[in-house]
Amino acid sequence: MAQSEPNGLFAMVELNYQGVFNRNPFSYTGGVKTIFTDVDFSSMTYYEFVNFFERFMHEECKKFYYCEPGNSLMEGFNPISDDVEYAAFIFDAYGTDGVISVDL
Repeated sequence: MAQSEPNGLFAMVELNYQGVFNRNPFSYTGGVKTIFTDVDFSSMTYYEFVNFFERFMHEECKKFYYCEPGNSLMEGFNPISDDVEYAAFIFDAYGTDGVISVDL
């Protein structure tokens, strides 16, 4: 889920990285969690989004995923691998209340 800041400009994006996807039950465990509250992801292209996180983590990012707000990871698991999928992520991030999770 995504949550707008009190000023209504930005979604809260929770980045999870250096963790592991588990098969049974399907889940994401371990790693590092960082929450971004002051970044306007809606003004970025997919390429700029990838570049932003690669600069933040100081490493190459090969795959991004997010969970649709209101769904379990199993039901709402979505890749972010191009501008079309990134647009869907932005729609979900700015269209709901809460925090939207991005997993690497």
